[in-house]
Amino acid sequence: MTKITVGLIGFGRMGRYYLQEFQRSDAYEVVYVCDIDPECRELAMQLAPEIKVVADEDAIFADPQVQVVALCAMADSRLEQVRKAIAAGKHIIAEKPIADTIEREWQAVELVEKASVMSGVNMYLQNAWYHGVMRDAIDRGELGELSIMRICHMTPGLAPGEGHEAEGPSFHDCGMHYVNLARWYAHSEYKTWHAQGVRMWAWKDPWWLQVHGTFENGIVYDITQGFVYGQLSKEQTHNSYVELIGTKGFCRMTHDFKTAVVDIHGISETKHIERPFGGKNIDRLIEEMAVSIRTGVRDLQMPTFRDSAIASQNAWNMLEDARRNDLPSIGTHEELEEIWEYRRNLKDGYGLLPKNNKNV
Repeated sequence: MTKITVGLIGFGRMGRYYLQEFQRSDAYEVVYVCDIDPECRELAMQLAPEIKVVADEDAIFADPQVQVVALCAMADSRLEQVRKAIAAGKHIIAEKPIADTIEREWQAVELVEKASVMSGVNMYLQNAWYHGVMRDAIDRGELGELSIMRICHMTPGLAPGEGHEAEGPSFHDCGMHYVNLARWYAHSEYKTWHAQGVRMWAWKDPWWLQVHGTFENGIVYDITQGFVYGQLSKEQTHNSYVELIGTKGFCRMTHDFKTAVVDIHGISETKHIERPFGGKNIDRLIEEMAVSIRTGVRDLQMPTFRDSAIASQNAWNMLEDARRNDLPSIGTHEELEEIWEYRRNLKDGYGLLPKNNKNV
């Protein structure tokens, strides 16, 4: 079967993950990599000398050979890239958020929903095997009626000021994944929220946030997210879990970024499942796109631009609510500078910015 040709725009951390997964897939051939950074282009030429490496993204949009563009540069570049892709008739895989402001995100949604091209967004938790297992338990009635969701994701993570300003503070850049996940489980829209945040190390934005509230169908939730979990600890770790509590049973998931563990305590079964974590699940996303292109029918498992925009808007709403609720500032800028220096010298850590070498 003829391979689907890809132009990859943005060769930072996520762009390098995408290249790996496209190269592992039998369905795709990457024909271009684009980045404005000379060091990133040099790295791309080292990793994939057979691929055209360019500084100008217009070379990709102008080439009729390219069928799919993967948008992995910063969020403030994506709306214009979406416009160019649609004008050139190219399918789109995008990182989230799909633009740098909610107004521009909804413009992107309107563009793709009127276009004839396929489009998908890397809201990777929807494609995670462990969430599929737990949603299946709900659908089979093992928990009774889903009532309560508790979600937590705290790591040392990306420190304030290290980058990603176009993606917003941590509860938006990372937390919108969990905002989307809760909505995916609830099969409902958010109705209420009350958020409390903390401006760690005197940073201008909250870098930890907890929000609780209700969905329109009555399900209640709490979501906790922050890149504040022992930034200067000698041995770094994290705390990540999802608990789904029903009227009759419950299930929960934890992971260590290597292995995910699901425990189901249902009305007819008790299961303990351990499997490899699966990372960003880019392999699943690009497989869904390949199926969509080859059948001409969009794979319903593939997260949509609309899913991303709704998650983004809700995350921004929750951040704004936190700003109204006595947003304290704890810690000093001197501590933040110490964190920056510590992370610059880390070889293995959480959310480290990519070095321009062969390691992702």
